[in-house]
Amino acid sequence: MELERSDRWTYLEKLLELERRIAALRSQLNADDLFDWDPPLDILDEGASFRIVVDVPGVKPDDIELQEEGRTLTIAGVRHAPENAHYVSRSRPHGYFHKVFTLPEPIVEGGAEASLKQGVLEIKIPKARGRSVPVETG
Repeated sequence: MELERSDRWTYLEKLLELERRIAALRSQLNADDLFDWDPPLDILDEGASFRIVVDVPGVKPDDIELQEEGRTLTIAGVRHAPENAHYVSRSRPHGYFHKVFTLPEPIVEGGAEASLKQGVLEIKIPKARGRSVPVETG
């Protein structure tokens, strides 16, 4: 049975309304909203390794967690607000952050090294390189 033109518009309007409702729910349930702030980071390709530089001023080393799995790196942590603070103005975020990204090439698992100096976290991860296999003559 062929739908009449007016029926098509009715269904199209219902579909558009459903899409608007889904978009509104997504904005309320956005996973990024579970975390309080998003520190900026750079990923540099240095030939034999990657270097990740993350701005995390005010974060202590004990409040940072790094996890590598395959080509994926997860950086999570927390910046604590000063105790008993009475803000006149506040624009620096505090609370939890969580970043997950996949590097473009395989890395040496367990090879990451990290340091935190003057509020800048630097992570160096060597790239996994295939090794040459000698061929013996027999």
